[in-house]
Amino acid sequence: MPYREGENLPQMLSNIGSREVPPVVETLEDFLRSCDAPTLREFGVSGDDIGPETFYPRLLLGRYFVAQLAALTAQGRGKGHAVEIRSRHAVIDVIPSTDGAVVRFETPHAAGQTSFDHVVLATGHKWSEKTDPSGVVLHAPWPAERLRRFSDCSVGILGGSLTAIDAAVALASFHGHFDETDGTRWIPNSKDSAFRMAMLSRRGLLPDADWYYPLPLPGLPTFNRAGLDLLVTRTSGQTGLLEACQKKLGEDLRLLDPTYAGRARPESVEGYAERHFADRLKQGGWDAARTGLAAATRAREARHTDPWRMALLAAHLTYESLLPHFSAEDRRQFDSELRPVFADVYASVPHRSIRRMLALNDAGVLELHGLGQDYAIAPAGHGVQVSGKSGVMEFDHLVDARGQTAASLADLSFPTLSQGGHFDPETLRVTHEMCRGSTITCAAVPVLLRHNPFVQGLENVEELGRRAADTVLASMTPAKAAQEDRGDRR
Repeated sequence: MPYREGENLPQMLSNIGSREVPPVVETLEDFLRSCDAPTLREFGVSGDDIGPETFYPRLLLGRYFVAQLAALTAQGRGKGHAVEIRSRHAVIDVIPSTDGAVVRFETPHAAGQTSFDHVVLATGHKWSEKTDPSGVVLHAPWPAERLRRFSDCSVGILGGSLTAIDAAVALASFHGHFDETDGTRWIPNSKDSAFRMAMLSRRGLLPDADWYYPLPLPGLPTFNRAGLDLLVTRTSGQTGLLEACQKKLGEDLRLLDPTYAGRARPESVEGYAERHFADRLKQGGWDAARTGLAAATRAREARHTDPWRMALLAAHLTYESLLPHFSAEDRRQFDSELRPVFADVYASVPHRSIRRMLALNDAGVLELHGLGQDYAIAPAGHGVQVSGKSGVMEFDHLVDARGQTAASLADLSFPTLSQGGHFDPETLRVTHEMCRGSTITCAAVPVLLRHNPFVQGLENVEELGRRAADTVLASMTPAKAAQEDRGDRR
C-alpha cells in the first residue's frame, strides 16, 4: 500500500534510505542505476541523486518492488518451479480443513476457491474511513487522490507523522505546487482559495528531520540482550522488569551522552517522554522544526550523530525482544513513556518533507497544534469541531492520519478462520481445530502490531517473510523436504 500506484502521489516521499532497503534480487541503488533517464525523470530523480542515503518517492520504491517480483518469478520458473500470480483476486475467506486450507476469492468476473497445503496471510496495511463515536466521519488519507474532493476547504489532519505529512502534501498538491529550484516555496493555484489545513497531534511537533548514523549500529555497553538475560529470566512477567531494564539503559546513556542524560533523565520511566520532548515543546512546533532541520543538515554534512540518538536506536531493538516478557502494567508504561521516544528516534523523515511543511506554513495555509492527551471531536454544523490543549478549532473535514491501527485476526475479514482460529505471535502460526497437515502463517503487520509496536519497517517485513518460509519448510515431511531442497533452497 505505501508504494502502490493509485494509492500514492508522485510527490509523496518514503522515509527509508536506499541502504536501509533489504535487497531482493538486487539492491535498490543498483536497480535505479539500471533505469533509463526518462524513467528517473518521471519521478523527479537524476542520476546524480542516486546514493545509499537518498530518499525517493514512494512510487519509485513501488516500481522497484514490482521489478523484483518479476525477477524472482523468472528465477523460480527458470529452476523448474511452477509460479502463478493471480492479481485482481480479492480473498474473502480462508477455510481450514483436514487436508489443506481452502482460499475463497472473488474476481471482477467470477468467484472461486483453491485448496493449498500452506497459506501465508500477508495482507499488509488496511485503510478505510471510520466514524468517531461522536458521529464525525474520519476520512482516510489513502487513496491520496480521494482527498482532491476537499477543494477550497479547511481540513484538519489528525496526526503528526509521515502519514500526516503525506496527507498535507497531497492536499497542497491539489491546490498549488512546490517550487524547489532555489529553496522551497509553495505557490497556490489561486490566491482567493479558502484552502487551509492544520496538523493536530498530541504534542504539536513535526517529526525530526532524518539524521545521519553509521551502519552497523554500535552496540550498547550493558543494555543488550546478553547483558539482560539473567534479569529477564528471573523477573519475566513480573511488574518492575521495565523499570530495572530502563535503569540499565539510563546508565549507558549517562556514559555515552551525559548532556542528554542530565536533561532527559532516562533512567526514570515515569515522565520520560515529556522530558525527552521538553526542549522542542518549549521552542514551539515550527521553531523546533527549523532548528532541528538545520542541525540535522549540519550533522549529515559532518557525518556526525548525537550519541543518544544511536543509543536509543539500538535500545529499541533490544526492547523489541523484551516486550513478550513484560507484565500488563509494564507494557502500559512502555507504551505511554518509552514508545513515543523510540518512535521519535526511528521515524524521522526526509529533510525535503520538513522543508515542504515549513513552506506551507510560510504560505499561511498550514498550522500545527498540540491537542494534549485528552481532546474531543464533535460535529459542528456541516463540519467538525476539535477541542484540546490548543483551544477549540473548526474544520470542514477531518482526515485521520494517525497511522495504522492494530488489528485482530477477526479484523482481516476471513470469517471462517476468525471464528475458530488462534494466533500465536511468537511462532506466527494460526491454529485451528480443522488444521491437520497444512499450515496457516500470519505475517499481516496490523495483527502483529497488537503484540509488537515496532514491526513496521521493511527490515521487519523481510524477517517475517523468512520466518513464514521457514515454517513451510519445517512442516514438510523429511522425504518431501529433501525432494524440494536439491541444490537450491526452494
